[in-house]
Amino acid sequence: MWKLIRLEWKKYPMKKYIIKQAVIIVVLGLLLFAMCFNVPIDELGTSESVPELENMAVQIDLLTNLVFLVFTSSMLSSFIIKAYNNKTQSLMFCYPISRKKIILSQMMAVWIFCAAALFLGKLFICLLLDLSSGVGTGLPLGYDVLSVNFYLQNILKTVLTVTLAFIPLYIGKLMKSSRAVIITSFLLFSVMNGNIGDLTLRANMILPVFLFGVSLICGFLTVHNVEKEDVM
Repeated sequence: MWKLIRLEWKKYPMKKYIIKQAVIIVVLGLLLFAMCFNVPIDELGTSESVPELENMAVQIDLLTNLVFLVFTSSMLSSFIIKAYNNKTQSLMFCYPISRKKIILSQMMAVWIFCAAALFLGKLFICLLLDLSSGVGTGLPLGYDVLSVNFYLQNILKTVLTVTLAFIPLYIGKLMKSSRAVIITSFLLFSVMNGNIGDLTLRANMILPVFLFGVSLICGFLTVHNVEKEDVM
């Protein structure tokens, strides 16, 4: 399996993806840095202009999760959906290797790459803001980079965010559309971070667990019947 994953990395221009993700992380870091230092705070430590901005940890999660959910979905679309549509997947299926292993290796190649990029990207942004906090920030950071809990939470959130991309992948595979993958990823993020009146779905711990389970099911279904189905 590991050899197949490495083969997928060699087959696609991974340097391009690395550069794209590096640029995204730097841009997000600068944006969050500007947000952190330019939001006025009252005497009670809350934002005067934007009351819903609780701390920078929330903003880091929101922006990075949105960007990487869409980015992971886009990569899965390129690795799998476009391969079906371009008929290159049929060539892969001619090899004396199980179709399930081929699809699973493609999924894991994207998952490992994006999970590592998201975790390192979040760590970079958090360290950037933490090292700059001595200057005096407009928003409290809301995290401690020296805490073990900080790293455990980031690992769990990274796993959740990247795994959620299996839902758009499954929808896109059913509809045979790369566009459906991207649209579904945006809708999925909106559901996770939406509001219903005064109820904030972001604070609901049941929803992420439920969606994580759905993601695993979608990942399973993406691979399950691939031996019997015809190439798109």
